[in-house]
Amino acid sequence: MKPSSNKKKTGFGGFSDATFFYAHAAIFAFSEIIFILSLPIYLYTQGFSLSFIFLFHGVTGLVGYFFTRHVVAHILKTDIKHILILGVLFYIAFGFTTSLVTTENYWWLLALLFLSLQSLLYFPARHLFFVEIADRGTVGLQTGVLNAVSVIARVIAPLIAGWVASVASFNAVFLLGAILMILCVLPILFIQKKVKIHFDLKDFLQMQKTHLVFTKTRFAYLADGMNNVLSYLMWPLFFFLLLTNESFFQLGSLMTVTSAISAGIMVLVGHLFDRKHRKKLLSTSIITQITASLFRFSLLFFHPGFFIYGVQSLYAFSESALQSTFDSYLYAYGKVTNTAFFTIHREINFSLGKFLLCFVLALATFFISSAEHLWFFFLLSIPILFLYSRKMRVDHFLKDQTE
Repeated sequence: MKPSSNKKKTGFGGFSDATFFYAHAAIFAFSEIIFILSLPIYLYTQGFSLSFIFLFHGVTGLVGYFFTRHVVAHILKTDIKHILILGVLFYIAFGFTTSLVTTENYWWLLALLFLSLQSLLYFPARHLFFVEIADRGTVGLQTGVLNAVSVIARVIAPLIAGWVASVASFNAVFLLGAILMILCVLPILFIQKKVKIHFDLKDFLQMQKTHLVFTKTRFAYLADGMNNVLSYLMWPLFFFLLLTNESFFQLGSLMTVTSAISAGIMVLVGHLFDRKHRKKLLSTSIITQITASLFRFSLLFFHPGFFIYGVQSLYAFSESALQSTFDSYLYAYGKVTNTAFFTIHREINFSLGKFLLCFVLALATFFISSAEHLWFFFLLSIPILFLYSRKMRVDHFLKDQTE
């Protein structure tokens, strides 16, 4: 792949490709958070076991681990924009299909297939596309903006989802998410840049085994996949079960209030990343999120309303700083190594981490019926977060980018 030019390009209507990508990301995030928050709660209220719910999500990680490199090798030789759109279409199909799922039918198999295909196609294409669109000298700031517009879009979405579920049904929530997801295709159509991937599997495997940026960050991305399960699957599910008297509207309200905190933090963190404060940012955000994780664990024993919102606000603050720094490293390392190779490296290790923790949680929920006892799994976030620090071990590779 040819290296990206640092020169900003304008496209349709004088807007840059990055602007259209931000618009796509915002609409996508609005719909995606509806799916993310609603799916585990919906499956549980339909009568599916906790073990089933964790296995359902774990299978998508397993598919990503085994097939991502082959997808890039054989499918992404075409314009990535087409693959990005195809991934969105699978998400739309997932939304419509999930609205039909019950324990008395097998629509969940089709929903699982669509969700797995969406993850397999969309996220690698998205990361590859953004690496090519982003300017090398401001990749941190642009990553911060990308994350910020996504968070802003997520501010109101959980509240809307909670309201729809309370006045209509969960089925209507997924239909709403699918309809809104259609809109995120439109900005992609106006992006002018064409990116094609020429992928050699042997070269990738060799670089994965020998290049320090790959070998030193493997466990960091494994941890990222595990932390994703704790933050976006286990937390909303257990919060719904134990702290809200199974009120989805309360869950939506909590996520709405605390998401609003995150957007400005992400832009600031991205700016500081470009100004060579990468290591301090990552270290500080790891320590802050470990502290927030301990407070979150304490909610099992002490959970008045003001404390819940305070703890989740602290967690949202720390997660925003951590994720923005982490994503900036992803795009920066992609710039200085091989965009396609590093994106695949991230995806397969992220997927493996997601599968491993989901499998452990599925086993635990099969043998342990008490949700209160399972709350102790939130303590796993502490060793997982320490693995994030492995990102800093090859920071010197970014010297030429920022100096």
